[in-house]
Amino acid sequence: MQARRSGASTGLAGPAAAKLVRLSRAMQWVTTVGIVLIVALIGAAFMVPSWTRNLLLTKLGDIGTRLPLDAGNQALAAVIIAVPVAVMLWGLINVRALFGEFARGQVFTATAGTYLQRFGIAVLAQGALGPITATALALALSLGNPPGQRLLVLTFSSNDYVSVIVGGVLIAVAAVMREATRLADENASFV
Repeated sequence: MQARRSGASTGLAGPAAAKLVRLSRAMQWVTTVGIVLIVALIGAAFMVPSWTRNLLLTKLGDIGTRLPLDAGNQALAAVIIAVPVAVMLWGLINVRALFGEFARGQVFTATAGTYLQRFGIAVLAQGALGPITATALALALSLGNPPGQRLLVLTFSSNDYVSVIVGGVLIAVAAVMREATRLADENASFV
């Protein structure tokens, strides 16, 4: 009996494997398009003041209408928003790589587990970054206001909570996946 190459088995065969390959290839394209659109639309949102205002309304609700939005504040908002967007893009790049692994038939591998873990970290971080971003935006953009008109916004939505939970689940599943791969490789090395 020959020892199996580390992480070389998918654990899937036949129609299930073919279906997963097709789905994964499609999801690679969907993820790629999403990454490009996020970069383009977020970039455009900070070039067009009315789009920036709409983004602030999305993040801060009605308070976003009362914040001054000159060129300096627009640039400051772009810097603050760039942090969660960068984390989101990092997560999407990792989930795209995960779909690439699946499309090549590499399902139950340490590499796939690592990509899943990174995506889970990005999802979990989005839950934490939501409230932090809203607070930073309100503070930074109202800093130039006279005393008594500066804003401190504390938000936490069910979306933030769900992101933390889903991210935690993905991280846990990735850890189980990597451990199962390690055990399978260890068992396969015995002759």
